Amino acid sequence: MTRKKAQRHFQLIHPDCAGIDIGSKEHWVGVDPRHEHAVRSFPTFTDDLVKLADWLEELKISVVAMEATGVYWIPLFELLDARGFDVYLVNSRATRQISGRKSDVLDCQWIWQLMSHGLLRGAFRPADEVCSLRALVRQRVTKVRDQAKALNRIQKALTQMNIQLANVISDISGVTGMKILRAILEGERNPEKLAQLRNVRIKADEDTVARSLQGNWRLEHLHALDQEVACYDFLETQIAACDALINDSLALLPVRDDAPQPTKKTLRSPHRSGQEQGALHQALWRTMGVDLTAIPTIGVDTALVVASEIGADLSKFPSMKHFCSWLGLAPPTRISGGKQLPGKGPKVINRAAQALKQAASNARNDQSFIGASHRARLARMDTSCAIKATAHQLARLIYAMLTKGKPYIEQGIAVFEEQSKERQYRALLRKARKLGL
Repeated sequence: MTRKKAQRHFQLIHPDCAGIDIGSKEHWVGVDPRHEHAVRSFPTFTDDLVKLADWLEELKISVVAMEATGVYWIPLFELLDARGFDVYLVNSRATRQISGRKSDVLDCQWIWQLMSHGLLRGAFRPADEVCSLRALVRQRVTKVRDQAKALNRIQKALTQMNIQLANVISDISGVTGMKILRAILEGERNPEKLAQLRNVRIKADEDTVARSLQGNWRLEHLHALDQEVACYDFLETQIAACDALINDSLALLPVRDDAPQPTKKTLRSPHRSGQEQGALHQALWRTMGVDLTAIPTIGVDTALVVASEIGADLSKFPSMKHFCSWLGLAPPTRISGGKQLPGKGPKVINRAAQALKQAASNARNDQSFIGASHRARLARMDTSCAIKATAHQLARLIYAMLTKGKPYIEQGIAVFEEQSKERQYRALLRKARKLGL
């Protein structure tokens, strides 16, 4: 007599959940088939999104999973989150459908099925106040990038006129450079008079600056220069407006500590005065509870990006390894048959990780424990790998500071050299044992 095989089923984790396939014109929602209308579509107008939330409340749905499709998910996510639903924002790689079965109806049903059995994990999204700060900081970064492009176009117009100003001063967007550019646009063409606008701190003498300002003043190039300088000034006002809103947004965040006193001089910023930079430093310290700028190579701008991307609460990350993996800075786990697979892991685009990599690239000349560690990595690995490893070290320090609330303590280069000697000594002992000495 043949024995019947026991049927194995996945455990039902979320019995009252829904899966949503996000689109630009309509959203498809799938729920448990025990309901009368298990699949419905809703247009993306605001009143239809309210109807979608009302329908889910009628069905007593508590958990909702949706794909992160472009920016189309943001209005629905914010509406459902405000209505009290537990919303999971899911990576599209985790919801890939079986080959040959692709439609909006099947997609929402597949998302519901995976979510009901607890096979989907939600993406990290900080608190709503931090999300507001994050949007402002990202907008400011976009404006700074656009301003850099406008500066490149200014340099192009000067090169076409054979104005070699960039070869005699370090920054044409500085005080001297902008004074000379504005004087040119006002009609001044005499190189000697333009050179008199030189700041005393410029290393090049007045004659050299005058020689660099001899060129051909063609109409089309002057017109391009005029428009790009106007664009540069307009973006400067927009960056200042972003800074004002960022300060207001930081004031709305909960304060985790009393007003601290700065322990070191803040780094110079091209778009903020020293007083504004110091005020931003104080606001970030009060919001985060610790001074992230105490870590070498991390300035106020890097701390602002970290604060806006992750916030001060890291309780959603169970451990330091989870946090570094979310940043994309941890080594990938690609093992099969007990061997490490070749190639790279999945590409992760994380703005906080990019800011930490930029800070790590500045550690080459830093006279600190992190700087010495980075130089040691550069001696034994590629530059990109060393920068990523140093950024990983910075991420571990940030996680420890935010979770434990303890300040950063600089150990110094002497401690690193002592630890390096101990590692070399242990390595020599291992080699001696292998040789039977």
